[in-house]
Amino acid sequence: METLDIKIALDPVNDGAVLKETKLKRKDEGALIIATNGESRIVDAYEAQEILDKLNDIGHGEYMGDSDYIAMMNGDKIINIGTGKCFIGSVIIMKFDGRALSMLVGDEFEKAAAEFKSRLITLVCDGQEFSALELL
Repeated sequence: METLDIKIALDPVNDGAVLKETKLKRKDEGALIIATNGESRIVDAYEAQEILDKLNDIGHGEYMGDSDYIAMMNGDKIINIGTGKCFIGSVIIMKFDGRALSMLVGDEFEKAAAEFKSRLITLVCDGQEFSALELL
């Protein structure tokens, strides 16, 4: 699929490139999707917004330690384990400055992932071990 259409008709007013695809994204900016099994990926602002829209009615957010990073997940998937609550699955992590969510940039992806991993615990069920995010 072409994303750029170039028109030249010797018309200085109208000649030039026309973007057909307007979904441009910065490569160094986005939100982190990370799962309790260790898998992760980075999504752009468009996909992040789609995910947040879907989490609108079922979402739960947790700050990652004392950082500005907030992990958002499906609140219906939170599990009571007797001594507290945990979550198994994937979350979307963004920054929250007290007023608005913003994208991660640069080394913030690694920092956010480290904060997430530091909150993982190991659970055992029927002899099978798996990781879960401990919630406050």
